[in-house]
Amino acid sequence: MKSNIVVVALAAALGLAACGDIGTGREPPPPPGPPVPPSPDLPMTAAKARLIMGTLSNTCMELATLKYDIHACDLKQGRASDEEALRTELRDLRWNLDKLTRDEASAQCAAQTNELRKTPKPAVCW
Repeated sequence: MKSNIVVVALAAALGLAACGDIGTGREPPPPPGPPVPPSPDLPMTAAKARLIMGTLSNTCMELATLKYDIHACDLKQGRASDEEALRTELRDLRWNLDKLTRDEASAQCAAQTNELRKTPKPAVCW
């Protein structure tokens, strides 16, 4: 009988200890954010652009490839194009897309891809 009381008291004490900050009125810590996207070495390539997109949908991979193609086209035309800025843009895009559901991210990538495709591609870039 005495051992049952000790076991019950111990279980109650452990249960209260597990409650932690519940009785203090403090908020639990927020859940962790999405993981930091990879930052491949420069120079950028289409494969590295897709690497940044990680496990996002094929639509987002297509967007990353298109953004790289636009960058490469600028270079072919003799325009200045900052590879570090492209990498940062893709990393920021990935960070924001990771906060959405898979369907929302895919829809956003499709909308951006469609918008970018409206700009004609110069003949030198074909």
